[in-house]
Amino acid sequence: MNKQHWITLHPGGDLQKRLVDDLVTETYLLVVENLPHAKRPVDPETFGRRDQ
Repeated sequence: MNKQHWITLHPGGDLQKRLVDDLVTETYLLVVENLPHAKRPVDPETFGRRDQ
């Protein structure tokens, strides 16, 4: 695996739940976007997006 863009989160301190949720969602979408369309469990264009 290419770990060049990995980040590490340490619990406690100033980590906000929304930040962690956003990071996990964006990471998941990066993986899904690279799957063949037939194997995608969700539509990466709409999954987990919050209206701005």
